[in-house]
Amino acid sequence: MTQTRLKGAERRERFLDAAAQIVIEQGVAAVTMDGVAHLTGVTKALGYRYFTDRDDLLTALFDRETQIYVERLATEVGPQSSFEDWVRGALRYWCRRADERGELFMRLVRDHGPLVERARSNRKADAEGWALGLQKAFGLPQRQAKQYAWFMVAGTAGALDARDGDDDAMIDAITLAVIAGAKALAKQYGEPRPAKKA
Repeated sequence: MTQTRLKGAERRERFLDAAAQIVIEQGVAAVTMDGVAHLTGVTKALGYRYFTDRDDLLTALFDRETQIYVERLATEVGPQSSFEDWVRGALRYWCRRADERGELFMRLVRDHGPLVERARSNRKADAEGWALGLQKAFGLPQRQAKQYAWFMVAGTAGALDARDGDDDAMIDAITLAVIAGAKALAKQYGEPRPAKKA
């Protein structure tokens, strides 16, 4: 049987897949360039063609998993969707992601080692995106929108812990709470909106 040579992008993906396997089986701290090379059946030197070091490899894995989430969510919830649709879609996809790749993703975002800053930066970007949505949908001032968005982002991890087999009921409860909270904040702090013409 003839073994075909992998192209650079394919080999890089294999390294990421091997790192993901180690993260799932042993945790982030167990990932080493030696271990990834061994799992892929190549020398460690080859891994350094694609990644500067272990931290660069882990960062690339984190970024790949984040990008998968962003792309899939964007295809499921269109740009013209309401804020409520985005909340529901994000929660629905978050649950599906937990079923498909949850162990890997949660280990990456909860790491207290080399990925801690990357995870914090990711949460910050998520909060900024939700804050813009809150400002647009409810007329919230920037400060209150940002505070509430951080509350939403922090609560997402807890949503996975609240799963009890009925994801639809959980998604409904969280979505209703998020929308009610946003409306209450808009009533307290929001900018007056012009009346819609009939």
